[in-house]
Amino acid sequence: MSQNLSRGRRHAWIVISSDLSHFLDYYTAREKDLHTTQAIESLQPDAIGFDDACGRIPVSGLLVTAKEHGLHARTVDLRNSGDTAGDKSRVVGYGAYVFN
Repeated sequence: MSQNLSRGRRHAWIVISSDLSHFLDYYTAREKDLHTTQAIESLQPDAIGFDDACGRIPVSGLLVTAKEHGLHARTVDLRNSGDTAGDKSRVVGYGAYVFN
């Protein structure tokens, strides 16, 4: 399958879900999640620590695979629960990314 993916003959959708930072204040979480987003966009799995994303291992696997297939990551959205739920004292971060 990897050979076909590289040649563009087949399309595959891979969905990986992971929260980013957990239970930090709003502004600290934004900084930490921005760092994680930069690591995702630059396909650098080693730059993502276990406290940066609870799903660090599957995210890292995706980044390795994306790099092997010459894909690029783009951030679609980056927020935390303070943007949606209102309480900014202890938030959970999340982002949406597309690889193509």
